Amino acid sequence: MKSTRNKTSVALLGIALLLLNCNSSKKEMVAMASDNNKMMSDDQYLDTIQYQTINYFWEGAEPNSGLARERLHMDDVYNSSPKNTVTTGGSGFGFMAILVGVKRGYIIREAALKRYVQMIDVLEHADRFHGDWPLWLNGETGTIVPFSAKDTGGDLVVTAFLIQG
Repeated sequence: MKSTRNKTSVALLGIALLLLNCNSSKKEMVAMASDNNKMMSDDQYLDTIQYQTINYFWEGAEPNSGLARERLHMDDVYNSSPKNTVTTGGSGFGFMAILVGVKRGYIIREAALKRYVQMIDVLEHADRFHGDWPLWLNGETGTIVPFSAKDTGGDLVVTAFLIQG
């Protein structure tokens, strides 16, 4: 059981470190562990993963809307969708991550409230179809970014993820 848990923790940490950009002092936890060739405890792994997940939604958000980008390319090259494309379902996870960030002391409450207002304002004025948001939105304009030629409407599943957030 413990071996599986450690392997899972290592895999999750590896994925988080590959996908997320950490621009804060919390990445010192990772540097300290690798510099000293020490294994992190399970709690340190989980703290690092949680912090970097929160940071993805905080630092990696589309600047105008504050919503979660569909993709965050560290090389700033966006071949498959425009850089300002946001994901509505993923933004639901962003709402939850910011709340956890406040609870954990990673994000100041006032800054989180300001971000929430920014996000909600964009969503309030964004394209909707019978109340449902589309899968992707342009974070600067709130207009639909079609996923495909026939994807020109709302998406009930991602709207549910967004509302649950």
